[in-house]
Amino acid sequence: MILKKPKKTKRRKKHKASVLHTRDGTCYLCMKEDKYRIYQVVHEHHIFGGPNRVLSEEDGLKVYLCLAHHLDGPGAVHNNRTVMDRLHEDGQRAYERDHTRQQFMERYGRNYLDEEKDEPAAVVQDDAPGFMFLDNKCQGCFGAANNDCRYCEEIRNGQERPNTDL
Repeated sequence: MILKKPKKTKRRKKHKASVLHTRDGTCYLCMKEDKYRIYQVVHEHHIFGGPNRVLSEEDGLKVYLCLAHHLDGPGAVHNNRTVMDRLHEDGQRAYERDHTRQQFMERYGRNYLDEEKDEPAAVVQDDAPGFMFLDNKCQGCFGAANNDCRYCEEIRNGQERPNTDL
């Protein structure tokens, strides 16, 4: 009599959505440069790699990049330390929206923000298109300074949002 081994199923990880960017075909770095373009393929890039890659995935500290900004060329995140440092700073700021600097340093092992940048910057309200953080409670719309999305702010204040459907 032949006994069959029980089939093992691979345990699937739950991947947290990015707290910085939505996967909508846009490149995070292109948007920071005010170059809006929809790409057919965007690559998922974990802001903190190496041993912190798993932590970056758990915390949603990842962005979507076009091929030129991810792998190819001198301005790509894997080829340019300055660009990598900008992403590290953005990732730390995003983490510190819900946690303290001390918690970040305990989890990731170092501080990526300069000491002179520790003080909160003055908030400038600007209606011009540009890069904005996503609101944690937001369902994918882009937020404004201080992590306040106009849409979510209107919902919080009980105001109706005008219909923007065409």
